[in-house]
Amino acid sequence: MIFYLMKNNLKLIFRNKFAVAVLLLGPALTIAMLSNAFESLMKSYTVPDEFTVGYRAQGGVLADSMDDIKEAGREAGIVFREYPDGEPEELIANNDLAAFADIEGEGYTLYTSEDHKPEGAVTDCFFDRVVSGGVDAALGSIAPDAVMSSAVPTSNLDYMPAVNSTDYYGMIYIVYFSSLGMVCATGMLSSEKKNGIERKYRVCPVSKFGLYLARLLPTAALVTVCSLIETLVTTALFGIHWGTPLLSALIVVMVILAGTAFGFMLYSLSRNMAMTIIALFAVIWVMGFLGGSFETYMYSAVSETLKKISFFYYANRSLVELSSMGKSDYTAVSLLFSGGIFAVSSAVSIAVDTIRKKV
Repeated sequence: MIFYLMKNNLKLIFRNKFAVAVLLLGPALTIAMLSNAFESLMKSYTVPDEFTVGYRAQGGVLADSMDDIKEAGREAGIVFREYPDGEPEELIANNDLAAFADIEGEGYTLYTSEDHKPEGAVTDCFFDRVVSGGVDAALGSIAPDAVMSSAVPTSNLDYMPAVNSTDYYGMIYIVYFSSLGMVCATGMLSSEKKNGIERKYRVCPVSKFGLYLARLLPTAALVTVCSLIETLVTTALFGIHWGTPLLSALIVVMVILAGTAFGFMLYSLSRNMAMTIIALFAVIWVMGFLGGSFETYMYSAVSETLKKISFFYYANRSLVELSSMGKSDYTAVSLLFSGGIFAVSSAVSIAVDTIRKKV
């Protein structure tokens, strides 16, 4: 029964040819426009071979390890200079510093300069790897069975190299349009409402979970196929460099499932297609704005706290780092975030439909 419903729903989905066409053509057109528009801008974000960062250290493991951190920074092109007194913003302006790190205990506050955004991004990456992954693990020169120490071993820091606009937007907009794939289901949902199929489902022996899968899986499958076709086309046309194909594909598929499930949840709550589409586009736009879909997350003016609200931030950063470095510390978080949205949205949809059936 479920397979029959899935097959029938897939036919209904194809009735909305305009949505399918947008899903196929939208990313290519957007990539072409934005990659050209921002090509020269992103080329200007080049990091000099060496730049100066001020710091003030007050106790804790990082302060005790500053000699080794300075050595590691020097090998990464960062010259650390100590300033015990003064306001960070004034020190940056008066001494032409790329950034200033106020280190206290095991944490730090990083101040960056608008005139040195690329250097600030590199410095942020440097400290992020030192702190978030553990000092020794981040710099990667101690044996796996070694005990964590307060000293930072001297090592070259592997931070993300420059990314060109074609690669960045070539991956980001595949993700962005994929998250809007639920729009393809409008034909199916409209047909259900028009022909009173929803009332027939109420006496159908198939469970609410089965009915939900009969809607979700065909929609997600169609979006996945369209995204794959679009990826192959844009890669051939623009020479986009995807890193670790299977892992990158898994990230995109999880975004598709999350976006599709979220769209169905909105429809279950509102039972109004127009409101669903408006709400879906609004939420995805905000998440895209925060996560770097319209402005590269590396040089975005949005605070890190707000960026991390958006599941796009983790997906975008994972894909870009996989492309440029071959690895990313954000991959697992991206998969968990998208998986969480998928699970919660699906649970809400099924619960709402079950309650509505009983009322």
